Parts: sequence; structure tokens; C-alpha cells
Amino acid sequence: MRRLVWVLGWLAVAVWSLVAWGSYGLLNVFGDVAARNADLVTGNPEGVELISWALGALQGLGLTAIVVVWALVSLVILAATAVLARVLGALRGNAGGPPYGRGYEPAYPPHRPRTGGLPFAVQELMRRIDRR
Repeated sequence: MRRLVWVLGWLAVAVWSLVAWGSYGLLNVFGDVAARNADLVTGNPEGVELISWALGALQGLGLTAIVVVWALVSLVILAATAVLARVLGALRGNAGGPPYGRGYEPAYPPHRPRTGGLPFAVQELMRRIDRR
């Protein structure tokens, strides 16, 4: 189940990347067209230069913003996937903890260890292990 969650998380990142890539391309194309056709707004050469420069600067800021937002949303998707995988793992009982989990007593509790005729040092070591 955790593997499925990770596959879906990476699939979501791939879809989000395609959306971000498409918007990056559209902004790049329309920014270039607008900057090249700044002379349609005004006939003054200094005005055309100013408008072209401003549109180019806005295009650069927009492209940078798209990359930053893409990275942040991708990190959020992967973080949510990691949390969901951890929760599902904990619900199944294999979250990386002890093999018997919480609320379950080991077969030989610490107060009654099965030691047989072992030396005292080995018995003490087994008691310490069982206490953890």
C-alpha cells in the first residue's frame, strides 16, 4: 500500500511538472510576442524601448516565479506523500518500530524471562534487552 502511495505521489509530481512546463512555455511565447510588438502601443522610440524592456523584465520575473512555485508545490506533494506513507505504515503495524508493535507484550515479558541454565551475566543482559 505504501508503494502505491509513492507511485501516486510521483505521478502527481509528473502531472504538476507538465502543467508548470506548459505555463512556462506559454508565458515565454506570449512574453516574447508582447515585447517584440511594443511599437504597436506607441510610436515614440524611447517609449517602445521602455515598454519592451518592462515586458521583458516581467517575463523574466514570471518565468522565475513559475519555477519557484513548481519546486515548492512539488516538495509539498512529496512531503504529503511521505506523511501518508508513514501513517499507512503505522496503521499496518510495520512503521519501522519493534517487531511486536505497541500494546503487544513479547512472548517472554521482562519479569519472567526464559533463561534456563544460562550464566548470571547472560540472564542480566537478557533482562536489559527485554526492558527496552
